[in-house]
Amino acid sequence: MSRLSRPALLTAAVSLSAGLVAVPGAAYAADTATQLSAAQMAAALKAVATTSTAAAAPGWRATMGLSGQLAGSSLFVVDPAGGVAFERFISGGHMTAEYAVGGKGLYEYLGDPASRSAVKMMRRPAVKFVFTANKALKLDAYVKEAAAAPGTVLTEDTDHAGTKTVHDDASADYRFTADGSAVTIHVNPAGLLTSAKATGDGLAITLDYNYGPQHVTVPAAAVTIGAAALEQGVAYLDMPAIVKQVARQGAADTRKAAHGRKVKVASLRTVVRRDVTALNKSLRVAMVKTKNTATGVRVYATNPWTRKTTSYTLKASGTKVVTTKNS
Repeated sequence: MSRLSRPALLTAAVSLSAGLVAVPGAAYAADTATQLSAAQMAAALKAVATTSTAAAAPGWRATMGLSGQLAGSSLFVVDPAGGVAFERFISGGHMTAEYAVGGKGLYEYLGDPASRSAVKMMRRPAVKFVFTANKALKLDAYVKEAAAAPGTVLTEDTDHAGTKTVHDDASADYRFTADGSAVTIHVNPAGLLTSAKATGDGLAITLDYNYGPQHVTVPAAAVTIGAAALEQGVAYLDMPAIVKQVARQGAADTRKAAHGRKVKVASLRTVVRRDVTALNKSLRVAMVKTKNTATGVRVYATNPWTRKTTSYTLKASGTKVVTTKNS
């Protein structure tokens, strides 16, 4: 399984809005607006990033709303004490989700039809997540790369001239335009990023932040399957077609190797076994097997969960190879 580095639509949405999002500031009794150059804006937001990153050290969460041409919502939670981060994105009735555990690996939500069909076939319909071990996973690096991370939002593509508006409660709004998107970043009196908004190209994206310890619980064993086991299950979904394909390929390769001369039984067996070995290697599952027959070889596979077998016999016959499906 490929890692869900983060929900793809979230990344695309945040990138579209210059990596920034939040809610507009409320009306304040007294405001002081200051024009900032691109360099001043970047420097000011870098300072907010430093303060926000320090506040996020015990833990933090961000919620995102996406509306307009594309609607959706996301959640990102970081639990440093537990060594876990959680991401979820929902749009159009579809969900992607992932738990990252430092020094252990990733739990990814089984949202694709093939995976869901595989666990059902494997008589494990309760499984919702696949675990991929990765002892080298560093939680700090994972979080730093997240599109919603405060430090990322405040420092990626923020060198644009704009305004800083300070309100009477000492909170502030930073506003600028990046790649056609109007961006507003709200900072509370303590100098922390609390929200932001980006609008443009028919999309409105908002992010809201909360800082403090979080508690994230990874999926239980009963609803989790290992990546290798899932890979095996998905492979067996297509077992009949796979066996048929390698049988036909073996027959074609044997005829080609004979160069128009009579096909030898030994050559047929050798070529078919070679093709089957290559197939199993590509599948990373020892699914298809061979067995010698009097005039050739049998190619077959048995699904370990359904106990159904698909089998073809290849027979050397003059310059041809006759392929027969066994009942």
